[in-house]
Amino acid sequence: MQRIYDLCKGRGEVGDIYVLSGWIPEDMLAQLKRIIERQAPKTTIMVEEDKNLPYGEVRVPTYLRNLPLVRAFQHVVAMYSLPSYGEIDPSFFVAVTFCLFFGFMFGDVGHGLVLGLVAHLLQRKRKMSKSLGTVLKAAAGSSVLFGFLYGSIFGFEDIIPAIWMSPMKDMGKMLSLSLVIGVSIVTIGMILNMIICYRQRDFGRMLFDGRGMAGLIFYLTAAWAIYAVMSHKTLPIPGWVVATLLCVLLTCIILRDLLARILLKERVSSSANESGGLYLFEVFHNLLSFLSNTISFLRLAAFALNHVGLSLAVFMLSDMVKSLPGGLLAKVAILVIGNVVIIGLEGLIVFIQTLRLEYYEFFSKFYRGGGISFKPVKWEKTGESVRRSQI
Repeated sequence: MQRIYDLCKGRGEVGDIYVLSGWIPEDMLAQLKRIIERQAPKTTIMVEEDKNLPYGEVRVPTYLRNLPLVRAFQHVVAMYSLPSYGEIDPSFFVAVTFCLFFGFMFGDVGHGLVLGLVAHLLQRKRKMSKSLGTVLKAAAGSSVLFGFLYGSIFGFEDIIPAIWMSPMKDMGKMLSLSLVIGVSIVTIGMILNMIICYRQRDFGRMLFDGRGMAGLIFYLTAAWAIYAVMSHKTLPIPGWVVATLLCVLLTCIILRDLLARILLKERVSSSANESGGLYLFEVFHNLLSFLSNTISFLRLAAFALNHVGLSLAVFMLSDMVKSLPGGLLAKVAILVIGNVVIIGLEGLIVFIQTLRLEYYEFFSKFYRGGGISFKPVKWEKTGESVRRSQI
């Protein structure tokens, strides 16, 4: 009874009747009814579906369900903002791209193994949260994989052969691949934004917005044209056709609300009509973000090269003291300390840069967040095996 009183306190009490209201996942309702019928038969359950609630502005809590590995990356998403109810959960995309970015910038077999071992030990000693430990171990695993692809182990590139390419020897390929990854990530973000607009039945934004279909075609066309010019390749279609297409798409983006009202018969709020100057600034910002977001992915190649450069600097310092008295011990000490600094300092910097690519370059294209977490009440009954029912 004390437990019931604590739960109902502040919720509602009429005489001997206690009122407790809250949210529950739909597929748990049958289980909850069975438990209440057995343990509290004098309880009345009233259920309202969120779509049938008679009052507006209801903030439905978010309850995320993901695979165990992906679940750890929910906390990376939550550091930015929890997805609101009904919004696309980007945890899976973050799990994949986070490991890709981190491994690309920090590819080394030895450094990845040490990072993963340290994260595992800190997690076992409860010095690090389970989610952060899992994220670091996944990132370390990606570092090991890219280390084999680069042929790098503790900075040495002549011990194991490179399966793919060497960052220092194939600098041009690294830069080109970074831009390809950037275009792909920005494209995925805009496709997710169109899916969200479709779910909200906002077809005007889905088709004509700068982050909708018109913006996506504009972005891919411009990226293709710039690539052809930079690589001195001949376009398969005349340049004036490309320029005309870009102008038409830009016009569609600027006249988004007008096209939505005329072609789609959508009602556009008066506030949207009155803020024309603000919308033009938004269009200009979107166009600039296409360029800045794509160029930002050059940091993938830059930090991969930086990793090799720091290793070379450590090797040069160790060679400088080799001829001094006790030079062998000094060389070993410099190699050990240098690798520790690389793993700790550069690992932290790469982790931060990976978060930046996720939050600013990827999330800015589709993600809004602002959700509140679903925090269930957990009932535990003594005298029998612990059983939890979520309310």
